[in-house]
Amino acid sequence: MASALFLHQDDHYVPTEAAGGPWSPDLLHGGPPTGLLAHCMDQIADPDKRLARLTVDLLRPVPSSPLAVSVETIRTGARLELLAATLTHEGRAVCRGTALFVAEAETEVPEHGRFPARRLPEPAPGPTLSLAQAAGWENEQTLPGLHTTAEVRPIEGARGRGHGRVWMRLPVPVVAGEAATPAICAATLADFGNGVGQLRLNERTGSINADVSLHLHRLPTGEWIGFDAASRMQPRGVGMAETLLYDHEGLIGRVTQTLMAMPLYGG
Repeated sequence: MASALFLHQDDHYVPTEAAGGPWSPDLLHGGPPTGLLAHCMDQIADPDKRLARLTVDLLRPVPSSPLAVSVETIRTGARLELLAATLTHEGRAVCRGTALFVAEAETEVPEHGRFPARRLPEPAPGPTLSLAQAAGWENEQTLPGLHTTAEVRPIEGARGRGHGRVWMRLPVPVVAGEAATPAICAATLADFGNGVGQLRLNERTGSINADVSLHLHRLPTGEWIGFDAASRMQPRGVGMAETLLYDHEGLIGRVTQTLMAMPLYGG
């Protein structure tokens, strides 16, 4: 297994095999670019504020080649900070994202205004799997990448029928030599909402997402993040994946993704 998703070399981030995706051997999974943008914005964000919302548009397929990141501050104030980042390959934008960081303060909240106190079931006993194994589609043609690197403990579903519940952990840092915070791990794994809730339209057609929008109302505790994901699609080939995120204490946030039909990799 690679020691990280990206190596930082000079002014570029070089993807490792662990950053690959299931659709093509030359393209990355959506999670590593999302996590890289989040990481780079987190590096310059006010340390007194924490990530509350991350939105990434996957403008083009991201090649498995050296990538550059630029970050700018859109607004900063006492209570919030908005940053924007662009991921480029040879000067061409392939992903763009914005991150909202907010300052926290102790607040009394009435019972009717609190998030529901519910928890995701613990996984059944058994070995840790990859998502490809948990979904039942790992075979000799399965490409290596984040979907074979991230660790999964299944609960139910995740079998291509548009719904799944699993626990996931990112076992490597996003950038080599730089520890990933819980928020950056959540950002990197957020793209798996579509994978856990993957909707297989037929044996050769799945669903790919064009964006990732993550909302965290609190930071996760511990390494494992729970996914309760569901996907649906209209007959015109456009749909949505919606995912509730958990840690072992309860709800932490939500992910939404725009879906499009996509032929599966066939070797």
